[in-house]
Amino acid sequence: MSSWKKAYNPDHLPGFIETGIILLIILVIGHTITEDIAVIYHWDHRWMFYLTVAGFVFDLIFTAEFAARSIITLKHGHFKHYVTQERGWIDALTSFPLLLLVSGPALVVYLTDAHAEGAFFSFLIILKTAKAIRVTRVLRLIRVIKIFGKIQNTESQMTNRHVATISTIAVVSLVSVLVIAQFVPFLHIGDHEAYRQRRVSELSSLFQAASAFPEGVDRSSGIQKMIRAEGKGDVIKIKRANGEVVFEADPGESHDLMFTAYPDSIVIPGTDAQVNLSFHGADAEHARLNIIVLLCILSIIGSFMLLYTRIFAQQIADPIFVMDKGLREWSYNLEVRTLPGRDKEEVFRLAQVYNNRWLPLKSQIHSYRKTQGGETAEKSVLSLDGLL
Repeated sequence: MSSWKKAYNPDHLPGFIETGIILLIILVIGHTITEDIAVIYHWDHRWMFYLTVAGFVFDLIFTAEFAARSIITLKHGHFKHYVTQERGWIDALTSFPLLLLVSGPALVVYLTDAHAEGAFFSFLIILKTAKAIRVTRVLRLIRVIKIFGKIQNTESQMTNRHVATISTIAVVSLVSVLVIAQFVPFLHIGDHEAYRQRRVSELSSLFQAASAFPEGVDRSSGIQKMIRAEGKGDVIKIKRANGEVVFEADPGESHDLMFTAYPDSIVIPGTDAQVNLSFHGADAEHARLNIIVLLCILSIIGSFMLLYTRIFAQQIADPIFVMDKGLREWSYNLEVRTLPGRDKEEVFRLAQVYNNRWLPLKSQIHSYRKTQGGETAEKSVLSLDGLL
């Protein structure tokens, strides 16, 4: 066991690389927030492309990191310990799955002509917008836990491990709820199909209102004004069966919307019109939820680090440390500090026994040793090392 500990390096990689990984995790949190803000406000294609490239680079680096750690730990026989005890499973979840299912396809979509027609482009659009795939993006938020593992708030290994475990459970539970909510009809937020149905119903009502215009009024012009007055900014084009264009977004805006458009035209019920619709409004709803969840995660971890770590250390780790040291060292006679109203808790019940029984007994034993003439008598009376 001692040789294993001596050979084992919990950081796996050189110090400067470990520091760089922590910096990248902080940057990817900022990138995630920026990307969600960009979705909410529908930034133009150029900035969305830059953010997509950045996301791909982050996922590529994290995939390389996980591969490097896996190779190193497999080589030294520590892979299971890395995955289970050092949260290597977080590295696995937030690396190649995101690269293959989120940032990779998103980058290919942006590098592909948005007006291209074909099975390959349709496949990319479906992959990029599929509910299950979009939800995996929130796995990046779990990476926040890795920062906590590198921050030692106390010298107590037990405190750091327990608080890190609680943080992991809390964060994973929160992200899991977000993922599950996307598959429960009355809970999901930002669902593309629900958004499509709602918007088509609204556009149908808009066309019905336009049909009530008096004779001689340009209905197409009225429809255009009403669509722009909505402020949704998600309609790319509306045209009738005879080819008449009822509405068309501005060229620049239309180009940007094409990257977040449903693959096929949608028929507006009760009319002969078809609409090319963007789902960026649904993505904006989901992005707002992502930001709320991320802020909750940061708040939870910050609270645990600043508040609960101190509470755990004072009420559990410190009493155990004092009792352990007092049992092993004859010269250490510090009493465990007990807290008012906590006398029924197991740790403090043990502390009372330690303070009221062991320390007086220890003092008597120490006095008896002195009267019996030194070290030989001490060993014959009681050897705590042997007991422990």
